[in-house]
Amino acid sequence: MSPAGVCACPPTPPANDAVAQAGGLRHGSTRAPMQGAAWGPLRREWTKLLFQRRSYLIWAGAFLLPFLIGLVAWLSTAPSGGEMGIVGRVFGNGLYLPVAALFLLITMMLPLAAAMVGGSTIAGEAELGTLRMMLLRPVGRGSVVLAKWLAAVLYLALGAGLMLASGLIFGGVFFGLQPMVTLSGSTIGVAHGLGLTLLAYLFGLVAMTTMVSLAVLFSTVTDSSLTALIATFIVYIVIQVLTSFSYFDWLIPYVFPTYFGDFINLFRDPIAWRPILKALLVFVLWSVGLTAVAGLHFRRKDVLS
Repeated sequence: MSPAGVCACPPTPPANDAVAQAGGLRHGSTRAPMQGAAWGPLRREWTKLLFQRRSYLIWAGAFLLPFLIGLVAWLSTAPSGGEMGIVGRVFGNGLYLPVAALFLLITMMLPLAAAMVGGSTIAGEAELGTLRMMLLRPVGRGSVVLAKWLAAVLYLALGAGLMLASGLIFGGVFFGLQPMVTLSGSTIGVAHGLGLTLLAYLFGLVAMTTMVSLAVLFSTVTDSSLTALIATFIVYIVIQVLTSFSYFDWLIPYVFPTYFGDFINLFRDPIAWRPILKALLVFVLWSVGLTAVAGLHFRRKDVLS
C-alpha cells in the first residue's frame, strides 16, 4: 500500500533524445550507429533514386545506346577517303566506340537526361506532397539542395559509367580494341587510349553538371518537374539558337554549351590542354553559380505542399 498522494506506477523511462539526435542507438536496437550525419540527406536522396523505375530505364538506355551505334556502324560501309572524324574512326577501331557515343549524345540526349533528373529534385517532392514533410527534418534548406544536386550528379555518373562500359564491350565485339590513332595522326597504346577515354567521360560528366544546376534552379521555382525540365531545355535550345547567329558571337565564350564538345582535344597529340581547362572552368563557374542561386531561392521560398 503506497503512502497517500504518492503514485505507485513504475517510473517512466527517460527519453533518449540526445542519443537519438547524435545518431546513437536506443537500448535493444540492432541498427548500426549512423556515421557521418552530414551525409544523411545525400543517402536518402540516393535511396529515392534507386526506388524509381525511371532510373533503371535511363541506365538501361545508357548501356544500350553504344550497342546500337556500334551495330549500325558494323552493318554499314566504312567511309573511304578524306579525313575521318571521331565517328568514322569507329570502323577501324572499337576503342573509338565509347568516344563516338559520347560525341553523338553530349549535345542532346545527355543534356536531356541531366535536365530530367535535375528538374525532379525539388519539384518532384512538391508534386508528391512530401516537400514540407522533408523540410521538417533538422536539415538546412541549403543542405537539401546540395544533397539533391549531388544525388543527381551521382545518378549521371553511374549512367556515364554504364555507357563507357557498353562502348568498350561492344566496341571490342564488333571491331576489336586496337592501338588508337589520334586526331593528329600519331599512334598510342590501348591502355593510353583507355585512359584518355576515361578522361573524356569525366569531362562530359562535369559538363552535364551545368544542366543539372540549371534544372535544379527551375525545380526550386516551380512545383512541376515537367515544367522544370521544359524550362531547362528551352533555355538550352535558346542559347544554341542565339549563338548560331553572328550577331551573338560575343556571347559564345561565356555560355556553357559552347564547350560541350571540347573533350575531343584529349585525342590530339600533344593534348590541347588550354581549351579543355578553359571549358572546365566555365562549367564549374556556371554550376556553382546556378546551384548557389537555387539554394538562395529555396531558402526564401514558401513551401505549401
